[in-house]
Amino acid sequence: MEKLMEIRHVGYSYHTMQGETPALHNINFTVQKGDFLAIVGPSGCGNAMVL
Repeated sequence: MEKLMEIRHVGYSYHTMQGETPALHNINFTVQKGDFLAIVGPSGCGNAMVL
């Protein structure tokens, strides 16, 4: 299959006055042509993505 996107070693932390809260650590995935990708979570959690 044709590789459309490869994500490697992604991390993200929320920074607040109380300190750092890790949300993602070392995320890796590949999206192939014909795959279906969904990023889900509650409203307001930062799951919107613009490509």
